[in-house]
Amino acid sequence: MLFERLLIYTFIVTALYDVILRFMSLNYEKLPNFFKQHRYRFIRYLTPYFKNHTLLGAALIAGFVGFGAQFIILKLQSFPNTKQINLKELTTFMIITFIVSALYGIPMKATKLFPHLDNTYYKKLGTYSGMIHDGFSGLVVQITLFALLYLKIFK
Repeated sequence: MLFERLLIYTFIVTALYDVILRFMSLNYEKLPNFFKQHRYRFIRYLTPYFKNHTLLGAALIAGFVGFGAQFIILKLQSFPNTKQINLKELTTFMIITFIVSALYGIPMKATKLFPHLDNTYYKKLGTYSGMIHDGFSGLVVQITLFALLYLKIFK
């Protein structure tokens, strides 16, 4: 798999997940009760952030953040082979993904490039919880990419 192609796919998948989160956040009261549980409160915390950005603006920010994190991840380890799955390789890749995605928010906060995100979402979640959520969001993107490549939807 070409390095550049994976970065582009990551950008697209991350941006599309941001659009889904935007829809869920801005329509939080209409969501099924399942999403109103304590563990999904982050969806509600995103509402002020999305109200400060256009659909395209927020999706582009998310896409670029995913692109940047994926760049680092792929420099540390290559994307797992989807033709001959190696569980150790896949597990190592996902651990690296979680760590890099969790830590990626630190320079984002330090540069102050994302004030709306800092003043809304991360302020409500807190540093530790924000890092955990970022780590899991990285895993969701990687699992989606792996599935799309495995199913040959992306080539």
